[in-house]
Amino acid sequence: MTARAGTGRGFALPAALVGLVVFASVAMGILEWGQGTAAMLQAQAVRARLDAAADAGLMLAIHGLGLDAPAERWRVGGPARVLGFDGVTLSIAVADERGKVPLNTAESEMVRALLGQLGVSGLAQDALADAIEDWIDEDDTARPAGAERQDYGEATPGPRNGPFRSLDEIARVRGMTGPLATAMADLVTLVPRADPGIVEARHAGPAVLAIVKAQGDAGGTDDGFVTALSPEPPGDSEPLALRLISIAVTASLGQARLARTAIVEFTGDRRQPYWLRSYR
Repeated sequence: MTARAGTGRGFALPAALVGLVVFASVAMGILEWGQGTAAMLQAQAVRARLDAAADAGLMLAIHGLGLDAPAERWRVGGPARVLGFDGVTLSIAVADERGKVPLNTAESEMVRALLGQLGVSGLAQDALADAIEDWIDEDDTARPAGAERQDYGEATPGPRNGPFRSLDEIARVRGMTGPLATAMADLVTLVPRADPGIVEARHAGPAVLAIVKAQGDAGGTDDGFVTALSPEPPGDSEPLALRLISIAVTASLGQARLARTAIVEFTGDRRQPYWLRSYR
């Protein structure tokens, strides 16, 4: 009886140790879950702050562009404005859409010049330029290096056979990469205009002017370029009414970044001073 009692006490200690190990494992799991949840909530809070600040930057730009006093009104074009909002750093760039490449109506030479400006050359340029034009045109006949519906897989819808409707749609063209589509978004406009295929020089930045020059060197028509219409700096004196202005806001908080872009049409009507034509 004594030996059996001693044997029972011998098994009690290992059982207690097993219980402690299990308890410790559960406790560590709960701790790790709690840390992961805290990190997720913190990331969501940062994203919410960036979202709010970016939208505030957009509204600040619309307000600044619509000011009556010329001395206070925000200028269209030029370097980005940097300011703070609720601890978030905002970089706000304002540009006239007429100073960008109208991708939906651009000539072949301008499309190739655009790709060349972005570092695409040779056979890759031919293939991507043809694929872009095949996406826009109304037929199902592929260009020599292009792509029509039969050249796309089931996971990616084929060409629209019509104008691009969003900048995100450009990324679906065969041969296009995400970084290239992002870089292209800063240089092109998809907004319909009464002067298709034309870039206005006084509203264009250096990169777009280089594209227009390259188009001319490649044999494009002179209609692809409009010289400055007045000596005044762009945006300082020209009325905003019926103009399409792009506003790009980058909100930064530490290492976190969030970009917001909108295209605004100013109406000249105080009852409805602007329309938001694009927001992403």
